[in-house]
Amino acid sequence: MLRVRGPDANSYLQGQFTQDLKQAKMGPCYGLWLDQKGKVLADSHIQQIAENEYLVISLTAPAAVLQARLEAYLIADEVELHDETGEWVSVLLWGDNKPVFPLPVGAVGFPSRRAGVGAGEILVPAAQAEALLAQVRHFAVVGDRAAAELARLRAGMPSVPADLGPRDLPAEGALDEVAISYTKGCYLGQEVMARLKNLGQVRRALHVVGGVGAPPAPGTVLYQGERKAGEVRSGAADGGNFLAMAMLSLVQLDPAAPLGLAPGGEGSLTILRRV
Repeated sequence: MLRVRGPDANSYLQGQFTQDLKQAKMGPCYGLWLDQKGKVLADSHIQQIAENEYLVISLTAPAAVLQARLEAYLIADEVELHDETGEWVSVLLWGDNKPVFPLPVGAVGFPSRRAGVGAGEILVPAAQAEALLAQVRHFAVVGDRAAAELARLRAGMPSVPADLGPRDLPAEGALDEVAISYTKGCYLGQEVMARLKNLGQVRRALHVVGGVGAPPAPGTVLYQGERKAGEVRSGAADGGNFLAMAMLSLVQLDPAAPLGLAPGGEGSLTILRRV
């Protein structure tokens, strides 16, 4: 969690973040932080809390990473960055019985990408955490991260940077559809995003795959026949089976054919769908 404020906070963040910050006035908006080549460094939600004052919230990227990324392009901008990670607590709510109630004073709530469609995230100042947990514990299982990860994979939601990171483009995980504005002004990586949108295609894409047993470790190479098809990025157990997110080359990929863990080996993973 970073607090960003100063006379130039709005213009500076607009020039770095992929989403239009006009949305942040109505609630946390989701977007990406890219490098010059359009590769994904981190994702976050940004909430405007006052004129030229914002909260930058990422549940997967350390605040130090975001702060280093932002400071790298601060030159003459009047902007202050403060790491407030230790001052906030996040509660993930998901499942059919998640509660609906007014947010506590000072809290920030937004749709979460950590547990599939319909999940919600509430951030409260640390002093209010126990009161919030008492309010929701009758409606939701708090801390069941393994089940939440399985729900995320079932929904085909990439996690940044585990599934989509510094080697990857947003469109390879369909994040261009939800995290990028093509109507705002320039931002770092914008030229690459515009060019990809005009071309309309990528050579690799994330897919949800499944199999029997434990999920392969992240980085496990996958094959179709003798040809390397891609690699596993993340996974979760599903009873005696598993689901995983895999980055696969679209060149000569047969979506109906199984994937193997060795060249020419027997296929043991099924491609379920492209994200």
